Amino acid sequence: MRCSWCQKEIIRNLTMQEILWPFYLQAERCPSCSELLSPITEPCCPTCQKMGQASQCQDCLDWQDVYPDYKFQHHAFFQYDDAFQAWIHQYKFLGDYQLRRTFMAELRKFLKKEKFDVICAIPLSEERYLKRGFNQVEAFLTGANIKTQKLLVKKMNTVPQTQKNRAERLMTQQPFEVIVSKEDVQGKRILLVDDVYTTGRTLFHAAEVLNPYQPSEIRTLSLAR
Repeated sequence: MRCSWCQKEIIRNLTMQEILWPFYLQAERCPSCSELLSPITEPCCPTCQKMGQASQCQDCLDWQDVYPDYKFQHHAFFQYDDAFQAWIHQYKFLGDYQLRRTFMAELRKFLKKEKFDVICAIPLSEERYLKRGFNQVEAFLTGANIKTQKLLVKKMNTVPQTQKNRAERLMTQQPFEVIVSKEDVQGKRILLVDDVYTTGRTLFHAAEVLNPYQPSEIRTLSLAR
């Protein structure tokens, strides 16, 4: 078995379950790569997991003013620090597709505990998809054998969020539209998934267009915050 990040060989004893049923084997990171990552820990904002906040942060209070009818709740696994930025640069911008399984364990564990009717990856514009060759969010979900459903399309190509400052991100126009019927969303528990949560603008835009279709709940997830 090789590390799902650095691709170095991992030598460890297999469990009896893995020996008897090899399909239980899943991609994993070596200890060295895992130590590079910084998990999100408490205290953190209870609604967006911004670290250093024992109570709801000002960002979330501001979003609540903008979307008073949306009871949002976000979960992320790791801090968006230098190590995570290095991983996402290699995966997303250099197109290292084999890295899609790096966070398989975290995704499976979360979705074993939390049950959703529909899991939707944030879409790319057609132009961005053709340039990159894959949707990085859909790829890491399907790489973890997680079934997804397309609810949205991105109707315009926008400048990557990494090239914008905070004010520019918050001013981004609504880029999404729903491509399914109301029956596909109404009364269902929806999980919207992105790679990174910075200001939250992308995920709030996605939730904004889905809310009129009356889901029972919309939750959001990202690998890093």
